[in-house]
Amino acid sequence: MARGPKKTKTAANGNGIMDLTKELWQAAVNLRGSIEPADYKRYVLPIIFLRFLSLRYERRRAELETMVAEPASEYYGDNKAINDPDEYRAAGAFIVPEEARWDNIRKQAQADDIKVRLDNILELLEKTYPDKLRGLLPRIYAGSNLGRENVTGLINLFSKDIFRQDHGGEDLIGRVYEYFIGEFASSEGKRGGEYFTPSSIVRTLVAMLEPQEGVVFDPCSGSGGMFVQSDLFTRHSQKLSFVGQEAKDFTYRLCRMNLFIHGIDGNIKLGSSYNNDQHATVKADYIIANPPFNDGSKSDDGWGAHNIPVDDPRIRISDMRDEAGRRLPMALSPRNANTMWIMHFLYHLKDGGTAGFVMATGELSNSETARLEVRKTLVEQNYVDCIVQLSGQLFANTQIPCALWFLSKSRNGGGGFRKRIGEILFIDARKLGALIPGSRKQKQLSAEEVERIAAVYREYRRTVIPAEIPGFCRVATLDEVREHKYALTPGRYVGAEEAEEDDEAFDEKMARLVGHLAEQMTESERLDKEIRANLEEIGLWTLPAKQSA
Repeated sequence: MARGPKKTKTAANGNGIMDLTKELWQAAVNLRGSIEPADYKRYVLPIIFLRFLSLRYERRRAELETMVAEPASEYYGDNKAINDPDEYRAAGAFIVPEEARWDNIRKQAQADDIKVRLDNILELLEKTYPDKLRGLLPRIYAGSNLGRENVTGLINLFSKDIFRQDHGGEDLIGRVYEYFIGEFASSEGKRGGEYFTPSSIVRTLVAMLEPQEGVVFDPCSGSGGMFVQSDLFTRHSQKLSFVGQEAKDFTYRLCRMNLFIHGIDGNIKLGSSYNNDQHATVKADYIIANPPFNDGSKSDDGWGAHNIPVDDPRIRISDMRDEAGRRLPMALSPRNANTMWIMHFLYHLKDGGTAGFVMATGELSNSETARLEVRKTLVEQNYVDCIVQLSGQLFANTQIPCALWFLSKSRNGGGGFRKRIGEILFIDARKLGALIPGSRKQKQLSAEEVERIAAVYREYRRTVIPAEIPGFCRVATLDEVREHKYALTPGRYVGAEEAEEDDEAFDEKMARLVGHLAEQMTESERLDKEIRANLEEIGLWTLPAKQSA
């Protein structure tokens, strides 16, 4: 039986993350000219997977060897523990076959057939752990345009000490993914949809939800960061089970690789949560998610609202009922999937559970009829528990400001929670956050700021109505929300200065406005010519005679 892993200090992640980012840029430089920028991550991430998987194995093995040799340790003399798979799983690690260990990979880096060897190593790992890795590590190197020197360069790069650091429990696979989708989103033709959730936002959601035991569900799993942070919150207690779904194949495989590296078992499915809900019967204790912002708003076809049948139970949350006593379906916005996501979360939440998720700030007060009606229904049915508005610039690849929503089915009290019917906690955290050291555009919340927000919510849920802090937090009644026509912007309730709510990044908005201005100027020129021609036709306009030189 595995005994608990020895607790070790983790390295501070301050400037280390920025150093990591610089090294990732160097990785991109190494690949330039061989493959398209949009494909960089596909070749870098499997190598980083091998690096981190081996690193976690090496750490746990060194830990076990030290304890086996220590007379005061309960492991003393137990040499079998060094090769016991359960001892590695207890620490969130796996035994790595010798051929796949990083030292072995590094020694082979100069081989002419290193691309073939890498493919063989990935295949070996799939065969070693078929139930967890089958289909996740395809043979991609031998048939690629990457030169041998490119692959050698990546292996040497990821052998640097910066990749040996723990970075304070940071989700490094997710961080690497964030970097590549942030830097190369424009070359993929995708701006504003695929956003890796910054670690400080993930930590805030988890600290507020306090997942301890039960099912954690994320139907837009991305790289799996919500699961990694939840497991870290419980110190790998193995009392949480993780269920998720991801629509994009590459990201789905990345999520499963990420969970494997962290020793987490997860039931992750591939498919669109909109019209192919792979977990239709799941009812979760905790839902933690960051769905695509305003999905469908930039597409002529929208997000697929027409594919959602009227009898879909997820959208039947209306107070009004049909002749059979069933709740009527809510109307869906054809060009914005935000409310579909919100209703999806609510449907999958079990009685007594709470959902915390990220939304673009505009959803707090949007007046489009379909979206307003969903927000009104959620308020009137007492599901809205807390709203936190955050600063802009927290995401690496968009400056769209966001808010955290918390819907709860524990507002009647019980289970350690107080009764909160008829009230909503509003927190305005727009003034919190500072630029990440070394970055000129991305902010993060400090550990103290995360705790400041979470502490207010804990007090609100568990003990008493927290004291009002003007400009920061206040509990409002449903009557007040009705007076504000169901707008949920915290500034309206905490006494903070109202700001224009805008879901559009500055550079995108400026490009759109300049394009619109050009269209108006062209139309103005056309109308001017048409008016002059009409006036000439009726003799009321004569062009001035040309003056001779």
